[in-house]
Amino acid sequence: MICRYLSIFLFFSLFYNSIATAQPQYTTTDYLVQNGDLQLQVRKVTENLYSSRRKIPLLLVHGGTGALTSFDLDVADASFAQSLADAGFTVYLMNVRGWERSTAPVYDLADTSLVAGSCQEAAADIDAVVSSILKDAPQSKVNLFGWAAGGHWASYYATLHPEKISHLVVLNSLYGVKAPWSFNGAFADLEDSLKFNNSIPAMRQSDEQGMLNVWKTEAESGAPTPADSVIMKTFVSRSVSFNSEHLLKVPGGFRKESFYMANGRKYWDAKDISVPILLIRGEHDFWSRPTDIDTYFNELPAGIVKKKVVVPGAGHFVFLDVKGSGRRTLVIAINNFIKKNL
Repeated sequence: MICRYLSIFLFFSLFYNSIATAQPQYTTTDYLVQNGDLQLQVRKVTENLYSSRRKIPLLLVHGGTGALTSFDLDVADASFAQSLADAGFTVYLMNVRGWERSTAPVYDLADTSLVAGSCQEAAADIDAVVSSILKDAPQSKVNLFGWAAGGHWASYYATLHPEKISHLVVLNSLYGVKAPWSFNGAFADLEDSLKFNNSIPAMRQSDEQGMLNVWKTEAESGAPTPADSVIMKTFVSRSVSFNSEHLLKVPGGFRKESFYMANGRKYWDAKDISVPILLIRGEHDFWSRPTDIDTYFNELPAGIVKKKVVVPGAGHFVFLDVKGSGRRTLVIAINNFIKKNL
């Protein structure tokens, strides 16, 4: 009898210990979406241990660095996509034309008026991916997240196709309001500071040192992720790993549009946003300005669900802040807003 009770005790001990130590399990699926002659890279990330939960589609749109580098970094606990999957989302990561494994059109690089990877092009790519997601869930809408330039593209897309979007989340993005911007000097014409310097190549090109300099800017802004961290080193090596030249080579039109947005040009208007929207900014973001989130929020229509959040102490790469509270705050804000409008 004692042996029988001991066996039962050991069984339940092992059972409860296995529950307590169960780790999330993820399925990652890579595929391509056709947009005319272009092929757009998409990654789908789901968490499977608790697969009975209803999954909510969430599409992540990158900024100046591609989607896999930014949102699914291969470092323990560093994947933003997996953090969102843990919260019950089916997470899709897309690369617009020319980023990472997405193909790009042949641009006329001699054309000084060229905006390679314009918001119109990015919106067309987003629509192709959104439409592919909705084929699997025709009664659904897609939640859309955009970071930095991706926030600009996602916002523009939301003004065009609100019928396809459930909620819009914009992180660390510029808005069309004239105010001082730390990158004005780098992008302005030498003869006219109100014009973009068209001698800057239409394609952005950075080597590892250039990407390291981005992290130096992040560190100088007061953000918490140290410039010598494993995350930083992996981010840098990943960002330049998608071609044989070992360079980050992407369409650079987002720089021209960002320059003009920082000087007051509106490529789209907040008053035309009609879906629930969450605006988020890291307190120490080096790309966007405090006036961007404030003006964007204030110009939104009065009748829509809207919220703005400033993440204390966070910077441009808040989704990679795994040692501090930045990413946790970000995920909670996104989860509560999309699921509860809170």
